[in-house]
Amino acid sequence: METGQILTQENLPKPRDWEAKVFAVPNIPRGKEGFPKSLKIILEQLIKNTPYNTTVKIPGSESFNTLEGLCIKLRPSGIVTKNSAGWNLSPEAKLWLETEDPYYLTALLTAKIRFFAEMLAVLLDDPKKASELQSIANKEYLLNWKTNTEIRARIGWLTDLGMISHQDYTQKYSITEAGKRLLEKVQYTKPSSFTLDTDPTSSETSIPLSNWALKLTSLNQDELTERKTSFGYFPGSNTSVKATVDDYLLMMNTPVELTHILKYSLESYGIAETSTKSFLYNLDFLDLIDRKSKTVYQTNNLGKKLTESSYELDFACIINKKYTFVFEILPHLKESSLSTKQLAVIAKVSYGFRNENKSDINKRLSILRNAELIQDMPSNNFSLTHRGQLLLDQIKDEEYMRVGKHLKNSNEETKQNSQETTNVIDKVLNDLRLTSSDSSNPDGFEKTLCDCFKILGFNAKWLGGSGKTDVLLQAPTTPRFAYSVALDAKTTYSGGITESQINFDTLKDHKKIHGANYSAVVAREFQGERLINRAKQHEVALINIDTLERLIRWHDEVPLKSDSYKKVFMQKGLVSLNVIEKDRNAVIREGSLLQAVLKCLSEESNDPITEGIIQPREIYHLLKNQNQFDTPPTLEEINTMLKFLSSPLVGCVSSTKEGYFALGSLDDAAQKFDFYLKACSQVK
Repeated sequence: METGQILTQENLPKPRDWEAKVFAVPNIPRGKEGFPKSLKIILEQLIKNTPYNTTVKIPGSESFNTLEGLCIKLRPSGIVTKNSAGWNLSPEAKLWLETEDPYYLTALLTAKIRFFAEMLAVLLDDPKKASELQSIANKEYLLNWKTNTEIRARIGWLTDLGMISHQDYTQKYSITEAGKRLLEKVQYTKPSSFTLDTDPTSSETSIPLSNWALKLTSLNQDELTERKTSFGYFPGSNTSVKATVDDYLLMMNTPVELTHILKYSLESYGIAETSTKSFLYNLDFLDLIDRKSKTVYQTNNLGKKLTESSYELDFACIINKKYTFVFEILPHLKESSLSTKQLAVIAKVSYGFRNENKSDINKRLSILRNAELIQDMPSNNFSLTHRGQLLLDQIKDEEYMRVGKHLKNSNEETKQNSQETTNVIDKVLNDLRLTSSDSSNPDGFEKTLCDCFKILGFNAKWLGGSGKTDVLLQAPTTPRFAYSVALDAKTTYSGGITESQINFDTLKDHKKIHGANYSAVVAREFQGERLINRAKQHEVALINIDTLERLIRWHDEVPLKSDSYKKVFMQKGLVSLNVIEKDRNAVIREGSLLQAVLKCLSEESNDPITEGIIQPREIYHLLKNQNQFDTPPTLEEINTMLKFLSSPLVGCVSSTKEGYFALGSLDDAAQKFDFYLKACSQVK
């Protein structure tokens, strides 16, 4: 059969949509006879039913790959497939193997891989260097390749297929006559087909999602509590997580000993024993496998459902059930496009992450991108797709989808007010983390610090400029008892502030110019023992943003007076919040005592013997053994609380000669305190 003759309209490999095409060409050994010959050797081994763990030798190549490992590399391009019975040649691969037609193989790779025949079309005008081809791939085909690795790989395949040739004296590549004939027969994508930020799901009217997976998005309180922030380990690339998981689940379709799993991992993915065990733990945590004995694993019903599903979104639902801040990312991207860094900050501030872990966020973004719930935007940002919006509409009523922390107040109005306060604080703390590392815009960090200290109750004024401190803090009390702090802000793109970045003589001048009582520096973090020692010598407090964030959170839970916060600024060197814990615990104790006394009087209201009237000593005996107090409340504390509650302003309690009694229910008392809270808020 003449070369190219089988490339008819009937036999033409069906092209995938551009969005479904893979980025990488098959990464198999090239050998001395070229990629097509290597491919033939691999496919012939499959036809011969060679054991998958057999090392396939490619003449001229020093690499050692098992047949399984080579099949894994070929699968994304559609040359081989895998099912529960094992690896198989695709119909197109069988047809090529029968003929070894280079035209047909080029057409097959073009149908499955981005920028394959497209690279031939680029060479139609004139020869080009590899760097020029990479530039065109990035600018006109939006591939965003940082290196020329993929260009070089395509050059190797197309050269071996006879479609391009190399001009040694110019270091350029040109299309051959065979390449030109090939372009006349195959479909390839032109740059004019691309528009930036095209949403591939824009025409969808329903979500490609299994019913069983949709049910996984509804989480009860126990399931919410069990969710983790730190992402589990998955072998291989983030772009093929489901495929990797499917491989293992199919392998464990029947009970499998751990030793076989370890061997499979090493030979198929090149991962060590500890990594494999971590992955098995993760599959178990995801409820995809069962441990039949100490060393035997088997795929369970949920795992089998996943392998039978072709929907990436089904896998995303499984991940979302077990890891926090997965689908919660969607409402944030609905509001505006965000970067990985911005999302990492939101995760730290609002969702309980221990730190700004961009790696964990990137893994979540890959899951969402694979499911086409989000899309890439300019400047390395991400936005919601139409499919993402459809899913958001489906699950928006789930409690965990409410942006930020979840409050459980019984009073709906109080709950709404508390949520609004939390949202304001979260926004300020998000800005705090982002601006602290934006060294190109120090003003942004300084202004954010003003907002932070206003939340703490300070009069904060942004000054900036030469010869002045960045922010001047004034305690909100009469001048006779007030104190002030000269606050300097230091930004850094990465790492912490070092000694060389702080001029202590300038800080001393700022303190003197403004007549401030204390001097402090706020930065993302501080590095070096020498810096801390010098700060102590110059009586400067160093406040990192983790400490400032914790202080603001504490204030939201238990507000203290400015006298307590003075203890923070009185410190020299790295600041610790231990100095205000005693004051904080005292306020917490007072709150617990207020609640306990009100509850005690309210419960006694229905007692037929006391008729709701009891003495302070009786209250003491009722409260002294309650677990909410580290030490029993004293009689003096109880008397002080009763006088406060029975004052004309509060009026929750009254008294007679026989003792004290409640005026109304606990809800009545809560409404009165809520009224005074609103009155104070309106003063602001």
